[in-house]
Amino acid sequence: MSADWTEFAFKVRNSQLDTVASIAEMCVSGGIYIEDYSDFDALVSDFAPDELVSEELLAQAGDRDNSVVHIYISPEDNPGEALLFMQERLRAAGVDYELKQNTVREEDWANNWKQYFKPLPVGNSIVIVPAWDNTVPPEYEGRIRIVMDPGMAFGSGQHETTRLCLEMIEKHLRSGDNVLDVGTGSGILAIGALLLGANRAVGIDIDPLAVKISRENAAVSGLADRFTSQCCDLAGDINGRFEMICANLVADIVIRLIPDTGRLLAAGGRLILSGIITERRPDVEATLSRYGYYVADSRELGGWCVLTAARNN
Repeated sequence: MSADWTEFAFKVRNSQLDTVASIAEMCVSGGIYIEDYSDFDALVSDFAPDELVSEELLAQAGDRDNSVVHIYISPEDNPGEALLFMQERLRAAGVDYELKQNTVREEDWANNWKQYFKPLPVGNSIVIVPAWDNTVPPEYEGRIRIVMDPGMAFGSGQHETTRLCLEMIEKHLRSGDNVLDVGTGSGILAIGALLLGANRAVGIDIDPLAVKISRENAAVSGLADRFTSQCCDLAGDINGRFEMICANLVADIVIRLIPDTGRLLAAGGRLILSGIITERRPDVEATLSRYGYYVADSRELGGWCVLTAARNN
Protein backbone atom coordinates (compact mmCIF):
# COMPACT_ATOMS: atom_id res chain seq x y z
CA MET A 1 0.00 0.00 0.00
CA SER A 2 1.26 3.45 -0.90
CA ALA A 3 2.61 5.61 1.88
CA ASP A 4 0.04 8.18 0.76
CA TRP A 5 -2.67 6.05 2.35
CA THR A 6 -3.55 6.12 6.02
CA GLU A 7 -4.49 3.06 8.06
CA PHE A 8 -6.52 3.19 11.26
CA ALA A 9 -6.89 -0.02 13.26
CA PHE A 10 -9.67 -0.30 15.85
CA LYS A 11 -9.37 -3.18 18.33
CA VAL A 12 -12.79 -4.08 19.75
CA ARG A 13 -14.56 -6.88 21.57
CA ASN A 14 -15.92 -9.63 19.32
CA SER A 15 -19.44 -8.92 20.55
CA GLN A 16 -19.22 -5.41 19.06
CA LEU A 17 -17.55 -6.35 15.78
CA ASP A 18 -20.67 -6.16 13.60
CA THR A 19 -21.51 -2.68 14.88
CA VAL A 20 -17.96 -1.43 14.33
CA ALA A 21 -17.78 -2.97 10.85
CA SER A 22 -21.04 -1.24 9.88
CA ILE A 23 -19.74 2.11 11.12
CA ALA A 24 -16.43 1.57 9.30
CA GLU A 25 -18.24 0.88 6.03
CA MET A 26 -19.95 4.25 6.42
CA CYS A 27 -16.62 6.03 6.67
CA VAL A 28 -14.47 4.88 3.82
CA SER A 29 -14.44 4.05 0.13
CA GLY A 30 -10.96 2.50 0.27
CA GLY A 31 -12.11 -0.68 1.94
CA ILE A 32 -11.87 -2.31 5.33
CA TYR A 33 -10.05 -5.40 6.60
CA ILE A 34 -11.17 -7.36 9.65
CA GLU A 35 -9.02 -9.58 11.83
CA ASP A 36 -11.37 -12.00 13.55
CA TYR A 37 -9.89 -15.18 14.99
CA SER A 38 -12.81 -16.10 17.23
CA ASP A 39 -13.60 -19.23 15.18
CA PHE A 40 -10.01 -20.11 14.33
CA ASP A 41 -9.66 -23.06 16.71
CA ALA A 42 -12.88 -24.64 15.50
CA LEU A 43 -11.95 -24.16 11.85
CA VAL A 44 -8.52 -25.70 12.34
CA SER A 45 -10.10 -28.64 14.13
CA ASP A 46 -12.54 -29.17 11.25
CA PHE A 47 -10.04 -28.97 8.41
CA ALA A 48 -6.66 -30.11 9.75
CA PRO A 49 -5.60 -33.23 11.65
CA ASP A 50 -4.54 -32.52 15.22
CA GLU A 51 -1.04 -33.81 14.61
CA LEU A 52 -0.47 -31.12 11.96
CA VAL A 53 -1.54 -28.25 14.21
CA SER A 54 1.27 -26.85 16.31
CA GLU A 55 0.96 -24.67 19.37
CA GLU A 56 3.00 -22.08 17.47
CA LEU A 57 0.36 -21.95 14.73
CA LEU A 58 -2.42 -21.52 17.25
CA ALA A 59 -0.49 -18.79 19.05
CA GLN A 60 0.19 -16.87 15.83
CA ALA A 61 -3.49 -16.74 14.92
CA GLY A 62 -4.13 -13.79 17.21
CA ASP A 63 -6.50 -12.76 19.97
CA ARG A 64 -9.64 -14.93 20.19
CA ASP A 65 -11.62 -12.49 22.35
CA ASN A 66 -11.07 -9.31 20.35
CA SER A 67 -11.13 -8.33 16.69
CA VAL A 68 -9.37 -5.58 14.77
CA VAL A 69 -11.10 -3.48 12.11
CA HIS A 70 -8.62 -1.82 9.74
CA ILE A 71 -9.74 1.05 7.53
CA TYR A 72 -7.65 2.40 4.66
CA ILE A 73 -8.09 5.96 3.47
CA SER A 74 -6.43 8.05 0.79
CA PRO A 75 -5.70 11.74 1.45
CA GLU A 76 -8.21 12.63 -1.27
CA ASP A 77 -10.94 10.97 0.80
CA ASN A 78 -10.07 13.14 3.83
CA PRO A 79 -8.69 10.72 6.42
CA GLY A 80 -9.20 13.24 9.21
CA GLU A 81 -12.94 13.47 8.56
CA ALA A 82 -13.19 9.68 8.47
CA LEU A 83 -11.40 9.33 11.80
CA LEU A 84 -13.58 11.92 13.50
CA PHE A 85 -16.70 10.25 12.10
CA MET A 86 -15.57 6.85 13.37
CA GLN A 87 -14.75 8.13 16.84
CA GLU A 88 -18.04 9.95 17.31
CA ARG A 89 -20.14 7.04 16.06
CA LEU A 90 -18.21 4.55 18.21
CA ARG A 91 -18.79 6.72 21.27
CA ALA A 92 -22.49 7.01 20.47
CA ALA A 93 -22.73 3.22 20.09
CA GLY A 94 -20.99 2.67 23.42
CA VAL A 95 -18.04 0.86 21.83
CA ASP A 96 -14.75 0.66 23.72
CA TYR A 97 -11.76 0.46 21.41
CA GLU A 98 -8.01 0.75 21.10
CA LEU A 99 -6.81 2.83 18.15
CA LYS A 100 -3.58 2.49 16.20
CA GLN A 101 -2.54 4.46 13.12
CA ASN A 102 0.56 4.10 11.06
CA THR A 103 1.46 7.54 9.75
CA VAL A 104 0.13 10.71 11.40
CA ARG A 105 -0.58 11.31 15.09
CA GLU A 106 -4.27 11.64 15.89
CA GLU A 107 -3.98 15.19 17.23
CA ASP A 108 -2.46 16.37 13.91
CA TRP A 109 -5.80 15.79 12.18
CA ALA A 110 -7.35 18.70 14.07
CA ASN A 111 -5.79 21.06 11.52
CA ASN A 112 -4.48 18.90 8.66
CA TRP A 113 -7.96 17.87 7.52
CA LYS A 114 -8.91 21.47 6.77
CA GLN A 115 -7.14 21.41 3.41
CA TYR A 116 -9.84 19.00 2.18
CA PHE A 117 -12.79 21.17 3.21
CA LYS A 118 -13.97 23.18 0.19
CA PRO A 119 -17.29 24.96 -0.54
CA LEU A 120 -19.91 22.29 -1.17
CA PRO A 121 -23.34 22.89 -2.75
CA VAL A 122 -26.19 20.86 -1.24
CA GLY A 123 -29.72 20.60 -2.57
CA ASN A 124 -31.21 23.54 -4.41
CA SER A 125 -30.34 26.41 -2.11
CA ILE A 126 -27.48 25.54 0.30
CA VAL A 127 -23.71 25.85 0.15
CA ILE A 128 -21.49 24.69 3.00
CA VAL A 129 -18.36 26.80 3.47
CA PRO A 130 -15.43 26.59 5.90
CA ALA A 131 -15.27 29.22 8.62
CA TRP A 132 -11.62 29.99 7.82
CA ASP A 133 -12.41 30.84 4.17
CA ASN A 134 -16.06 31.54 3.50
CA THR A 135 -15.61 32.78 -0.05
CA VAL A 136 -17.59 30.82 -2.62
CA PRO A 137 -17.28 30.39 -6.39
CA PRO A 138 -19.56 32.69 -8.42
CA GLU A 139 -21.88 29.83 -9.33
CA TYR A 140 -22.79 29.37 -5.64
CA GLU A 141 -23.54 33.03 -4.96
CA GLY A 142 -27.10 33.52 -3.76
CA ARG A 143 -27.25 30.20 -1.92
CA ILE A 144 -27.78 30.02 1.84
CA ARG A 145 -24.35 29.70 3.44
CA ILE A 146 -23.83 27.23 6.25
CA VAL A 147 -20.51 28.31 7.75
CA MET A 148 -18.79 25.39 9.47
CA ASP A 149 -15.75 24.75 11.59
CA PRO A 150 -16.37 21.15 12.70
CA GLY A 151 -13.19 21.00 14.77
CA MET A 152 -13.11 17.58 16.43
CA ALA A 153 -16.84 16.95 15.89
CA PHE A 154 -18.36 15.11 12.94
CA GLY A 155 -20.26 17.17 10.42
CA SER A 156 -18.47 19.19 7.76
CA GLY A 157 -21.07 18.22 5.19
CA GLN A 158 -18.65 16.18 3.12
CA HIS A 159 -20.19 12.83 4.04
CA GLU A 160 -23.10 11.53 1.97
CA THR A 161 -25.35 11.09 5.00
CA THR A 162 -25.01 14.73 6.04
CA ARG A 163 -25.86 15.92 2.55
CA LEU A 164 -28.83 13.56 2.34
CA CYS A 165 -30.20 14.90 5.63
CA LEU A 166 -29.78 18.53 4.58
CA GLU A 167 -31.58 17.84 1.31
CA MET A 168 -34.51 16.31 3.19
CA ILE A 169 -34.58 19.21 5.65
CA GLU A 170 -34.63 21.64 2.73
CA LYS A 171 -37.50 19.70 1.15
CA HIS A 172 -39.71 19.05 4.19
CA LEU A 173 -39.04 21.88 6.66
CA ARG A 174 -41.88 24.35 7.13
CA SER A 175 -41.28 27.92 8.19
CA GLY A 176 -41.52 28.22 11.97
CA ASP A 177 -40.85 24.54 12.71
CA ASN A 178 -39.05 23.60 15.89
CA VAL A 179 -36.26 21.09 15.26
CA LEU A 180 -34.49 18.48 17.39
CA ASP A 181 -31.11 17.29 16.09
CA VAL A 182 -30.05 14.03 17.78
CA GLY A 183 -26.30 13.44 17.56
CA THR A 184 -25.75 17.03 16.51
CA GLY A 185 -21.95 16.83 16.08
CA SER A 186 -20.89 20.14 14.56
CA GLY A 187 -24.51 21.32 14.60
CA ILE A 188 -24.70 21.39 10.83
CA LEU A 189 -28.23 19.97 10.51
CA ALA A 190 -29.72 22.20 13.20
CA ILE A 191 -27.97 25.27 11.79
CA GLY A 192 -29.10 24.40 8.29
CA ALA A 193 -32.68 24.09 9.50
CA LEU A 194 -32.53 27.49 11.21
CA LEU A 195 -31.13 29.16 8.11
CA LEU A 196 -33.91 27.54 6.06
CA GLY A 197 -36.62 29.02 8.29
CA ALA A 198 -36.96 26.95 11.47
CA ASN A 199 -38.05 28.83 14.59
CA ARG A 200 -35.60 27.21 17.01
CA ALA A 201 -33.39 24.14 17.16
CA VAL A 202 -32.11 21.92 19.94
CA GLY A 203 -28.98 19.84 19.37
CA ILE A 204 -28.02 16.95 21.62
CA ASP A 205 -24.89 14.83 21.61
CA ILE A 206 -23.16 12.30 23.84
CA ASP A 207 -19.85 14.14 23.30
CA PRO A 208 -19.34 17.33 25.38
CA LEU A 209 -16.89 18.63 22.77
CA ALA A 210 -19.56 18.38 20.07
CA VAL A 211 -21.96 20.35 22.27
CA LYS A 212 -19.36 23.11 22.60
CA ILE A 213 -18.47 23.15 18.89
CA SER A 214 -22.11 23.20 17.78
CA ARG A 215 -22.76 26.25 19.97
CA GLU A 216 -19.75 28.01 18.49
CA ASN A 217 -20.87 27.26 14.94
CA ALA A 218 -24.36 28.55 15.68
CA ALA A 219 -22.86 31.76 17.05
CA VAL A 220 -20.76 32.24 13.90
CA SER A 221 -23.99 32.20 11.88
CA GLY A 222 -25.70 34.63 14.27
CA LEU A 223 -28.04 31.94 15.58
CA ALA A 224 -26.96 31.67 19.21
CA ASP A 225 -30.32 32.93 20.50
CA ARG A 226 -32.27 30.28 18.54
CA PHE A 227 -30.02 27.27 19.10
CA THR A 228 -29.44 25.34 22.31
CA SER A 229 -27.35 22.23 22.79
CA GLN A 230 -26.88 19.80 25.62
CA CYS A 231 -24.95 16.65 26.41
CA CYS A 232 -27.14 13.57 26.77
CA ASP A 233 -27.63 10.06 25.39
CA LEU A 234 -30.19 10.04 22.59
CA ALA A 235 -33.36 11.93 23.57
CA GLY A 236 -34.09 10.56 27.04
CA ASP A 237 -33.56 13.89 28.82
CA ILE A 238 -35.38 16.02 26.26
CA ASN A 239 -38.91 17.36 26.69
CA GLY A 240 -41.20 19.39 24.48
CA ARG A 241 -42.61 18.96 21.00
CA PHE A 242 -40.79 19.31 17.70
CA GLU A 243 -42.16 19.47 14.17
CA MET A 244 -38.96 17.89 12.86
CA ILE A 245 -36.55 15.42 14.48
CA CYS A 246 -33.27 14.70 12.67
CA ALA A 247 -30.86 11.89 13.48
CA ASN A 248 -27.77 11.14 11.38
CA LEU A 249 -26.38 8.23 13.39
CA VAL A 250 -26.05 4.53 12.49
CA ALA A 251 -28.85 2.03 11.96
CA ASP A 252 -28.64 0.38 15.38
CA ILE A 253 -28.77 3.71 17.22
CA VAL A 254 -31.55 5.03 14.98
CA ILE A 255 -33.55 1.91 15.86
CA ARG A 256 -32.97 2.60 19.57
CA LEU A 257 -34.13 6.19 19.11
CA ILE A 258 -37.40 5.55 17.27
CA PRO A 259 -39.48 4.41 20.29
CA ASP A 260 -38.68 7.65 22.13
CA THR A 261 -39.77 9.91 19.28
CA GLY A 262 -43.47 9.35 19.89
CA ARG A 263 -43.58 11.72 22.87
CA LEU A 264 -41.44 14.35 21.12
CA LEU A 265 -42.82 14.60 17.59
CA ALA A 266 -45.59 17.16 17.14
CA ALA A 267 -48.73 16.36 15.18
CA GLY A 268 -47.94 16.38 11.48
CA GLY A 269 -44.21 16.27 12.19
CA ARG A 270 -41.45 14.46 10.33
CA LEU A 271 -38.55 12.23 11.32
CA ILE A 272 -35.45 12.51 9.14
CA LEU A 273 -33.19 9.51 9.73
CA SER A 274 -29.84 8.73 8.12
CA GLY A 275 -26.47 7.13 8.73
CA ILE A 276 -28.20 3.99 7.46
CA ILE A 277 -26.43 1.70 5.02
CA THR A 278 -28.84 0.43 2.38
CA GLU A 279 -28.56 -3.14 3.68
CA ARG A 280 -29.99 -2.02 7.03
CA ARG A 281 -32.84 -0.01 5.55
CA PRO A 282 -35.39 -2.84 6.01
CA ASP A 283 -34.54 -3.08 9.72
CA VAL A 284 -35.13 0.62 10.26
CA GLU A 285 -38.33 0.61 8.20
CA ALA A 286 -39.65 -2.37 10.19
CA THR A 287 -39.04 -0.51 13.45
CA LEU A 288 -40.75 2.60 12.11
CA SER A 289 -43.79 0.53 11.16
CA ARG A 290 -43.86 -1.15 14.58
CA TYR A 291 -44.09 2.26 16.26
CA GLY A 292 -46.77 3.69 14.01
CA TYR A 293 -44.76 5.44 11.30
CA TYR A 294 -44.64 5.17 7.53
CA VAL A 295 -41.87 6.25 5.16
CA ALA A 296 -43.06 9.38 3.39
CA ASP A 297 -39.88 10.05 1.42
CA SER A 298 -36.47 8.48 0.91
CA ARG A 299 -33.30 8.80 -1.08
CA GLU A 300 -30.14 6.74 -1.53
CA LEU A 301 -26.62 7.91 -2.32
CA GLY A 302 -23.34 6.01 -2.35
CA GLY A 303 -24.67 3.04 -0.40
CA TRP A 304 -26.47 5.20 2.20
CA CYS A 305 -30.09 6.11 2.60
CA VAL A 306 -32.13 8.79 4.30
CA LEU A 307 -35.70 8.12 5.39
CA THR A 308 -38.33 10.75 6.08
CA ALA A 309 -41.07 9.24 8.22
CA ALA A 310 -44.47 10.46 9.41
CA ARG A 311 -47.10 9.06 11.75
CA ASN A 312 -49.91 6.91 10.43
CA ASN A 313 -53.28 8.64 10.74
